[in-house]
Amino acid sequence: MAKAQAGLATLTISQFDKALHDRSAFSCGFDPIDKFLKEALSDHLKSGYLTAYMAARDGQNDVIGFYTLSAFAVSPDHITPPKRPRPPPSIPATYIKVVAVHKDWQAKGIGTALMVHALRKALEISGQIGTMAIVLDVLRDANFVRRAEFYQALGFRPMRDPENPDRVYLSMKDVAATLGD
Repeated sequence: MAKAQAGLATLTISQFDKALHDRSAFSCGFDPIDKFLKEALSDHLKSGYLTAYMAARDGQNDVIGFYTLSAFAVSPDHITPPKRPRPPPSIPATYIKVVAVHKDWQAKGIGTALMVHALRKALEISGQIGTMAIVLDVLRDANFVRRAEFYQALGFRPMRDPENPDRVYLSMKDVAATLGD
């Protein structure tokens, strides 16, 4: 569990617990993400596909933001791996499937707080199982440009993946340098 400041709210960001996190009122303004959180998240967790972290105001249960992490592999052709040693056929990575903030809480620093938490969590995981990068897909909707600029400001850069032109990555080396770890 981590505490974060976002605007005037003090947030608690913790791993999803169905008994503690009320998802019923969550709406980020993009129906597929809202449906995923309310209808599919529990099944994905039970199946071991991902883990999820929820942001709530201290002392409250309503989810105001969340993100997910899962294991991933990328082709060395799609990123710039270290020159030595020679990269394996697939490079281990951490995948952020979604980062979303309730529409009433957007533009108040919650997305940034969630991303910093996700970067720290991914860096911690990389020290345990070995991952070279964090990968995510920039959601294509009316807010694509704003979202792409947000990730670019965090240091994410485009992958060379012709099948996923909106996929970006950030090396764990850069994450460690950014976070001062």
